[in-house]
Amino acid sequence: MSNRAIYAIMALVALGALAGLYFLVQGDPEPDGGKAGSGRTGSATATGGGFTGPGHGPAGSTSSPTLPAGDGSDLPEKVREYAANGAIIRDHRTGTHAPIDVNPNIHPPNARKISPNLTKDVADQVRAVMHECVVSMPDGVRGEKPRLEGSINIAIKDKQVSVVKTSINLRDVNGDGAETTRQCIEQKAMAITHPAGDEQDLPSYDITLSFALI
Repeated sequence: MSNRAIYAIMALVALGALAGLYFLVQGDPEPDGGKAGSGRTGSATATGGGFTGPGHGPAGSTSSPTLPAGDGSDLPEKVREYAANGAIIRDHRTGTHAPIDVNPNIHPPNARKISPNLTKDVADQVRAVMHECVVSMPDGVRGEKPRLEGSINIAIKDKQVSVVKTSINLRDVNGDGAETTRQCIEQKAMAITHPAGDEQDLPSYDITLSFALI
């Protein structure tokens, strides 16, 4: 067989392969004109920056999470806000409570400050008075977290501290024993005195109190 005949056979084979490939490509058109992704159940089409189709939202969109429905009983109660002695009180306590009526301990930025050690010593004396008074408190009147909260007003005269006024409240304490104990603490606190050290005379100074009632 001559070289010319071999080349002719190879050319026919190549033409046949090209023709077969052409008919293979053109033989399976899409039902809607060849648009990709149409007419196929459960398919997803990439468009822009996202996907559309079953299980996908519009391209580029995000879905917002939703909370399970409930009756609202597990939500915290609304914070109560009211004015007391010129101060705005935001009461976060749950349940039913009387408004907080203690005197606010407000010292303007330019007001005189006394030694922290002195205020601590005076407050410790109030704490000691509290321990004396709660000894006679009946059993069962204290809640889970009973506290003493309030303030005392002191004066300094001739290097001596004296208590001028008290405003004390007992929290999470029930029954008549609460008022009896509160009066006991206030009466004994009024008798407190303490050396003022190098502090100069001062007619009025508030000290805030907050103790666990034990």
